[in-house]
Amino acid sequence: MDSCIGVEQDLDKATTKFTALNDHASKVLEDVINQVEELRKEISKQALNTPLSQSQAKAVSELTATVKQSVFQLSTDHRELHATVSRVGKSIDRHFIADYAAVAPKAESFCSDTNRPIMEQAIAQHLYRQGLEEVGDSLVSEAGVSAERGSTFAQLQRCAGALAAADPAPALAWAAAREHDLAHSPLPFTLHRMQALKLAREQGVCAAIAYARAQFPAHAARHERQLQAAVCALAWCTPAAPPPPPQYAHLLDPKALGAEAAELFVREACALLRLAPHSPLAGAVLAGARVLPALHDIRAKMSHPHVLAAWADDELPLEVELGEEGGGYHSVFACPILRQQASDHNPPMRLLCGHVISRDALNKLAMGVKLKCPYCPMEQSPSEARQIYFS
Repeated sequence: MDSCIGVEQDLDKATTKFTALNDHASKVLEDVINQVEELRKEISKQALNTPLSQSQAKAVSELTATVKQSVFQLSTDHRELHATVSRVGKSIDRHFIADYAAVAPKAESFCSDTNRPIMEQAIAQHLYRQGLEEVGDSLVSEAGVSAERGSTFAQLQRCAGALAAADPAPALAWAAAREHDLAHSPLPFTLHRMQALKLAREQGVCAAIAYARAQFPAHAARHERQLQAAVCALAWCTPAAPPPPPQYAHLLDPKALGAEAAELFVREACALLRLAPHSPLAGAVLAGARVLPALHDIRAKMSHPHVLAAWADDELPLEVELGEEGGGYHSVFACPILRQQASDHNPPMRLLCGHVISRDALNKLAMGVKLKCPYCPMEQSPSEARQIYFS
């Protein structure tokens, strides 16, 4: 993020300078054109083939010098703009890494005969999930891989795309078919609110009020404040309405409202259908985008031979928090006390207080028949810990 901010600052400087130069050049050229037009009109008043007067000849000479000076100054400013633009490229090279081979030396393994079909299949699945069926079909045909074309997520993606385009009809039809399963979800109200505001823009406030009376009562108890805000926002949907207050601007912006509804739709639909919100490829990219900067940072700061040996294993030499967008993918359990991965001989153990540590850590922390949790003041017996299993 810091790298992006650094490049953005240099880009803003270049954009500001470009805009200022464009405005200045337009003004200078306009002044020169006006002067030339005025001089042309003055000379055109004389008879044909009449010699220029001394004052007119002097005016032409001065105007010629002014034009040459203006062109020279604009050329100089343009050359300086090239230097500013080149600094943006240098800033990108300075803030970002062009080659990740030193950080991920095993990246070439994706091109092996074993892993390449798996990678191509993941790309095809991602294309189908995004609703790009034709592109996915071309990849499957040319690469000779198998992938599920009519995936459920492709339908969800089409509904989400329609929401982003301010059309809630496909999502409303999908939600209506699963009305019972979505009884406690905020999705139906969000879609009906979006439809009511769309009717207000396209057919008038009366049509929106009629739709609201038919659909909103079922959601009034759970979404009272949002319902009140949506109804009040209808007052600014009339043609002669003044600019809306800030608290209603979001509701009256179709793109912002559609993007919010699309995000909620994908999240709620995936939870209902027990689908991952991200494809395997998207999840890997999100995780990699988070872990690569941390890996590069530790690689640059730790160059001791004993430290570099940590990169020879198949595991990362540090913990990386993937966040909510990175997905909750955990292939192993690592003990928070000993920093060791769990195994059959050292399984994870759940204490009475709910905290989980490894069996080795449990044995080392136990003092006779008493054990104090390292994370909370609760005391318990080591025999009360229970082994947990991850499916």
